[in-house]
Amino acid sequence: MVGKIRSTITGLWPVLKPYIPKPRQLFIVVLAFLIGLVWSYALDPVVFYDADPSKLAQSWQEQWVKLVAESYDLYSRSGQSNEQIDQNTIILLRAVDDPQAIVSKLGLTQIQDLAAQAQANAPAAPQPSLLGSIRPWILGSVVLVVVAIISSLLYGFYINPMVVEPVRRSIRRRRSGQKGPGATQVEVDAIKRSREMAQQLAKEDAAAPATSFGPPVTRHVSMYFPGRSFDDSFAIEDTKNDDEFLGECGAVISETIGVGEQEKVAAIEVWLFDKDDFVRTLTGVFASEYAFNDPAIRSKLDPKGQVVLAQPGGTLTLETNTLRMQARIVDMTYGTGPLPANSYFEKLTVELQTWRKDGTAQPVASVPVAAPAAMPSYTPPPAAAPTFTPPPMPSAPLPTYTPPAAPPTTPPPVYGGSITPLKPPPMQPPPSPPVRDDDPFGGTGDWTPIG
Repeated sequence: MVGKIRSTITGLWPVLKPYIPKPRQLFIVVLAFLIGLVWSYALDPVVFYDADPSKLAQSWQEQWVKLVAESYDLYSRSGQSNEQIDQNTIILLRAVDDPQAIVSKLGLTQIQDLAAQAQANAPAAPQPSLLGSIRPWILGSVVLVVVAIISSLLYGFYINPMVVEPVRRSIRRRRSGQKGPGATQVEVDAIKRSREMAQQLAKEDAAAPATSFGPPVTRHVSMYFPGRSFDDSFAIEDTKNDDEFLGECGAVISETIGVGEQEKVAAIEVWLFDKDDFVRTLTGVFASEYAFNDPAIRSKLDPKGQVVLAQPGGTLTLETNTLRMQARIVDMTYGTGPLPANSYFEKLTVELQTWRKDGTAQPVASVPVAAPAAMPSYTPPPAAAPTFTPPPMPSAPLPTYTPPAAPPTTPPPVYGGSITPLKPPPMQPPPSPPVRDDDPFGGTGDWTPIG
């Protein structure tokens, strides 16, 4: 029995796995739930009023019993019927948990007998425990995880394919101004031509890969030409993993130019839907030359995603967390007529290739290129040690310096008298050298060493 259950779960797991929330998402949901509990219990608790006294905390129930005892004493002294007072007191005591224990604790002997009578029908006092305290946190988290998984499975299997996707496609059709696809001969021919073109491109890509992403998971061709309701949608299924459904891609008319019978297609929108990212659908636009450069039309196209000028070989890439899609224009022709030149398409063929980003799509091995020959390294010559040679000394002797002869002195002439020669001042003896003070402390003692 256990083996059959295990085999059933093993067989269903590949089908259920794409629609089960990831652990990261479940963790965020549980964390939000726990934050809500903290907010409601601690930060902003609920305030009760006009509730039963048994809902109060134990300290407030004791206050209730004190008020009942005071009321009993007051009415007893008023002379009312003792039986009526006793009956009212018993009813009031039944509103608390374990009234007899509270009366004994407070020492209210005057109503002890009445508390014993009320004890029989009084609610039992709750016994707090650790398990009871954490039960809402654990039980609530488990229930929330189970509900999230079941809701995700219902959305993936029923709500999304039956409700969300038809509405999304209807919106795209209304935006493009086209009616729903019908089983007309034009549509049948377009489908056949698209498949033949896809097979031809696959053969050409096998011979000379156009991208470095490796073999694509799916390859589809979308062809637009006047006369067909252009709204192509293709499933992305991994044939190597039992046709695992990964998402959808397609192409649709994005913008038109002209009015009435002159209305023509000026931009084609390509889109990618990832089942693991079902909140959004990525889109990009191939615009004609006129639409690409016209500010009014461009303002409508920019919010839809990346806008690329339509030209043969032009590519546009859309990526989610798990999928990569590259749209490439294989062939295109502009229409000629009363509208501006290069403003609308007469024919447009777009190739849609998708890859998985989880490592299954390996880049194509590039052709090895011979490494360039190593250049000879340059080794500078050894530097010679510098030598110094003094200049030769002159052999002739250097000339000697002879001071010039002093000029002869002639005494000045004397006019009418004699000259008394001046006497030089007497010579003064040289000053005696200062006496060295050998007292390091500045005193008058003699510190000359003896002997």
